[in-house]
This record gives sequence, C-alpha cells and structure tokens, in this order.
Amino acid sequence: MIRKICISLALLISYPASAADFEDVWDAITSCNWFEFIDDVDDTGTKDLDGYEYGDTSFKDANSGNFDMMVYNMDGFLQCIGGNSKSDFKQIIRTFNDDPKDLWLMQEVWSKTKANYLDDDDKLSNDTVPYRSKHWKGGGTSFGNGLLTFSKFPFDRDNRDDNDYSFATYEEETFDKCSGNDCDTEKGFTVANVEVTENYHVHIYNTHMDAGHQDADLNAKAKQLDQIADMIVSHSNNATVILAGDFNMAFDENDDGWRGVNYQTWKAFFEKTGGKHACQYMLSGNDTSLEACSDELQNDTDHVVIINNNPNYTLEVTDYFIGSATYSGLSDHDPVFVDFSWVKN
Repeated sequence: MIRKICISLALLISYPASAADFEDVWDAITSCNWFEFIDDVDDTGTKDLDGYEYGDTSFKDANSGNFDMMVYNMDGFLQCIGGNSKSDFKQIIRTFNDDPKDLWLMQEVWSKTKANYLDDDDKLSNDTVPYRSKHWKGGGTSFGNGLLTFSKFPFDRDNRDDNDYSFATYEEETFDKCSGNDCDTEKGFTVANVEVTENYHVHIYNTHMDAGHQDADLNAKAKQLDQIADMIVSHSNNATVILAGDFNMAFDENDDGWRGVNYQTWKAFFEKTGGKHACQYMLSGNDTSLEACSDELQNDTDHVVIINNNPNYTLEVTDYFIGSATYSGLSDHDPVFVDFSWVKN
C-alpha cells in the first residue's frame, strides 16, 4: 500500500518538457520502492561501503599541515517523499569527485539506492576518499541515521564498539531524546578517530539533530547537543575535536536573537566543552565572541565546531564559508566548507 501511494505521488509530477525532465520523473517513480530500506540488512542493521582497509595508506609524523572539509546535508530521502532526484544526487558525487576535499561529512543519506551510488568506484574514486564509514540503514520500519563520513585519512571502520561509549576508532550513537516525526529515524552522531599524521589524531563528530520549532523540539535538541557534549567530555577530553553537521538550530529561534532558546543551548554546550565555532576564527578585531558571528549564524542550521583538547597540537580554521555555485540547487541545503591548519606545539 505504501509503495502504491509513493508511485501515485510521483505520477502527480507534471508531464516533462524534455528528456532530462523525463529522467527525473522516472527516477522519482523508480526510487519509490519502500522496501529498499529493509532488504539486505545484516544482524547489526549496518551495511559496509567500499574503501581501502586500514593501513593501506600511511602518514609519516609531521610538525604541521593542513586539510579541508565539506559538510553537506544531501537531501537523500526518496524523491517521492521529499528527497532530491537521483540525477541531482549523482551530480553531487561528480562535483565532489572533480574537486575533492580531505573530509566529507554527509547527512540525510537515507536511501539505500543513493548510498550505493557513493559505493560505486565509477562515480566516486577510492583514490579520492578511500576511508568510508559504514552506512546505518535502520531497522525494518525506520530510516537509520543517514550519516556518512568519508576521509582521505585512515580510520579503522571495522574496529568499533557500539553503544558502550568506549570507541576505538569509529563509533555511532542514537540520541536518547527525540520529538515527533524525528523519532521515525535513528538520528544521532558518529565519531571517527582520524589519523591526520602518525602521532596526531582528530576525533571527527558528524551529527544530524531533530527538526521542528515547537517547545518539545527545542527541548529534544538541547538534550541531544548535551549528549554529544557528554561524549566529548568523557572520551575526547585529550583529543582535537571537530563537530559538524545539520543541527537544525538557527540562532534566531522564536525571534529572540541572542536571547533565544537555541543560543542558550549552544552557550551551555560551549561552556561544557570549551568549543569554538568555526566562524569565530574568521572574525577580525577585538571581539571574537560567538555573538559577533551573528551575520554568519542567524539563518543557517549547519555548523562546525572546533575543540582543542590535545595539549600537543593546535588546530585553527583558515577559511569557512557556506554555499558554492557548483552545488547550487542539488540539495535543499548548501554545503559548508572549512579549511584547517594544524601545528605541533
């Protein structure tokens, strides 16, 4: 019944004016197989993506270096229930492959078909981002977490201890609190312990938090960000941390600006973890506070946070911007780009 409804919705799209339009309509129809969410699920509900085994690439010890990152909500639902078309999703992959970043953090990869495109060497070369996290597909009636982390730097995707807060190199956690329709997913966060150089590892946190603007939603998001903070304080207290993703938290919630609920949630997080927003590194002058970033933060919900907990290394942001013409219109979010530099103290 659900599948029939999906196909009916896809057929409501107006008749295409061109062959390219027809391809998008056909993609919408064929993508509407509800059962693609629930077949080929192993005992843990995960699915391996390709990538070299840990150790195929070695990074010699260094005293300084740099790397870059893209954070992107991929709009990866089935098209018939609000996601982008298969052709747009493929274009995202081609665009990245033509101009790759060292780290690629994705959210909303909720379709098995679209996840498999990212697993296809013909679409995304293993030479581009050889290290790739597992894809959590969810159970038989859920969507999974939609999170993927791809990296030029190695992390051991098979050596992991889920749900015990003692990750070795890769960990995924589902939020304890959710609200409304978000409870139909397993939204949460992942952590990859990435080897930037032989003696310098960075904990890469990737997250997608609840949507919605009602009091229950705001309360859920506050608890979710606090759950991430607890993980950082407990298990990344001596590591460099990058936290990024779709937080669904603009800072002008309820038109209260810097007095709003979301700002207070962020303020509590920064006080607990010692974090600093990427935009703060781009400020000039004496005022480098979070409040001075208002122009960058007021309308965006995708954020990047840096926490320098490793006393032997310092990570800095050298560039931070939102959006790119080459990705325009391919998702309902703009990608976020960050350039980093690091130095051994």
